[in-house]
Amino acid sequence: MSTGAHTVGVPPDGDGAGADLAVTPSADEGSPDAALASAVVRVAGTGGTVGGAGFLIAPDLVITCAHVVRDALGSPREHPGAPAGELTLDRPLAGPGRAAAEVAHWAPPRPDRTGDIAVLRLREPLPGAVPLAMAEAGSLWGHPVRALGLTRTFPDGIWQAGRLRGESAENRVLLSAADRRGGPLEHGFSGGPVWDEQAGAVVAMVVVAESSGARQSFAIPTESLISEIPALAAVLRPASPFRGLDTFLEPDADGYFGRDAEAEDIAGLLLRGDLPGVALTGPSGCGKSSLALAGVAPRLRAEGYEVLVLRADGDTPPRTALAAELLRLAAGPGPHGGDRSAALRGLEEELTRHGLVGAARRALGDPAGRYLLVLDQAEQLPARPEAAGLLFPDPHPEALRTLLTLRADFLEAAPSHPLLGPALARATVRPLLPMTRAQLSEVILRPLDRAPAVSYDPGLVHRVLDDAGAEPGALPRLGFVLDRLWDERAAGRLRFTSYEELGGVSDALGRHAEAAWRACAGPADREEALRLLTGLVRLPPGGRAPLRSTLTRAEAGETRWRIARALAERRILVLGGDPERGPTVELAHEALIDAWPALARQTAALRESPGASPPRRGDDPARERRLRQRTLAVLGALLVIAAVASSLLYLANTDPAPAPRGAAPAALPLPAQR
Repeated sequence: MSTGAHTVGVPPDGDGAGADLAVTPSADEGSPDAALASAVVRVAGTGGTVGGAGFLIAPDLVITCAHVVRDALGSPREHPGAPAGELTLDRPLAGPGRAAAEVAHWAPPRPDRTGDIAVLRLREPLPGAVPLAMAEAGSLWGHPVRALGLTRTFPDGIWQAGRLRGESAENRVLLSAADRRGGPLEHGFSGGPVWDEQAGAVVAMVVVAESSGARQSFAIPTESLISEIPALAAVLRPASPFRGLDTFLEPDADGYFGRDAEAEDIAGLLLRGDLPGVALTGPSGCGKSSLALAGVAPRLRAEGYEVLVLRADGDTPPRTALAAELLRLAAGPGPHGGDRSAALRGLEEELTRHGLVGAARRALGDPAGRYLLVLDQAEQLPARPEAAGLLFPDPHPEALRTLLTLRADFLEAAPSHPLLGPALARATVRPLLPMTRAQLSEVILRPLDRAPAVSYDPGLVHRVLDDAGAEPGALPRLGFVLDRLWDERAAGRLRFTSYEELGGVSDALGRHAEAAWRACAGPADREEALRLLTGLVRLPPGGRAPLRSTLTRAEAGETRWRIARALAERRILVLGGDPERGPTVELAHEALIDAWPALARQTAALRESPGASPPRRGDDPARERRLRQRTLAVLGALLVIAAVASSLLYLANTDPAPAPRGAAPAALPLPAQR
């Protein structure tokens, strides 16, 4: 794309030769010249008066200087309010096309040289325009930059190269020319973007000011724009649209893509199926939890169901976990300390007396309430037969629907489990198939709809799709690498080079985990760190794949807890809290069990010694001796009781007088039913 713009000054790395050299920008659509040409607009009033430049920061938003708007509309500069009138915007460097706009946010110029910012809202988008990505570059001193202006001499655009100098007291940065012969920016640069060659993004907006009688060029950096107009934070500081290793939850439904058909199918089964439950099965990493919580749960909530989520962890009794969930729904975070404990005990008693539906209706104040119970990671449910009547009552209430997520490798043994057996007996089993290429495309592309100034390098999406399609349980690895690509973006692009450096879908997670491991587990702490890893996984009976395990702070001990916190800062572990057990830590995702080499080795060692138990409660040797002594004492007492009971039973069944000859033998008592 040829724009016809010119450059004054010299390239940022030049030596001063070649000032006022006119050039044609690169035609590469990924170049800064092309990005700026696509987004820079000319701001004019209804009479055609040009006030200056501006640039797109969203498809319907342009940022410029307040004095540019005043000049375009012929409003006096001393007037503090936003001038009335319609503005006309066009892109002089990108061909025909115009759009009407009006002022959406206004920070007028102030005597202390702050403010002077206007945000314009377009009534319709400019065809083909792509917003510019803005960055906060921290210390900007000495950064080489380029700026684009629309001057009287060059109304179709002129570039100037320069460098950024120190910040002023007004939170502005000084723009110096690239060589000594270059002067300050003239009228027509105001409102234009300052492209930082080092940051690969726009870092400021030009505002031409005078200081001490000598004209100097200044720019307002990104952080100052946000400080003046806080509403810009959501646009200029977009959060990552990718979840990384985190499960999509119900509040994330708007950003959950790729499983609409499956979500509709399962919601239909729960609402209109013959059975009151659905068991969603599949291998680890296929997205069962996200589908249940961000796909199905919002659909049932729209039908009038309250959603209760019980995430099994293998340790917390289901009754306690349900009481905590009801307390959260009834009163938010709820009371703390003794009040919370008393409230939990009261809800547990309600669950015992009235069942799940009755207790929920009382706790939530809805006598006709209907409920969806999501049992996430049901393979971790503790084998507590007494909870079967609570979670899966018989007869099943019409007001209760149950959705389980269950790893496929546990499906064969599930019928013999005291909780999963009753659940599967009244549930439709739905296997979750791996995502198709089209579904994965949605996962990769649609999140960027929320960040219109960000895109992928050409060819990167196809490469990611090729790599993800061959990966079993690819979703957590894919989510992780996409989140890292977002962190590494430059000039509004998710870069191909970054993808290669990270290791792609296959290796990015493992490389990151190993780097975190080396940083957090030094030689002096290596043994304790390995014991921490052992406590984060457990081997279920039957030789099935390992599960992640929740470790409390008390079980870990302070040394391992310190290492766990350091790993959590690197998003490998997740810190949490349990109302009964206190602070906890666990793996960020089960995918780490295979992807993280250090953990994979430790898990293999644990599998080779099945008798070994994960270290718990600090592994205090003195405490272990006390436990063994108490256990031996209890066993000894039980043996004495058993011996006495056997003697009494023998005496009670022994006839002291011999039976008469020829009499029928007495009937022996039947053994008691167990």
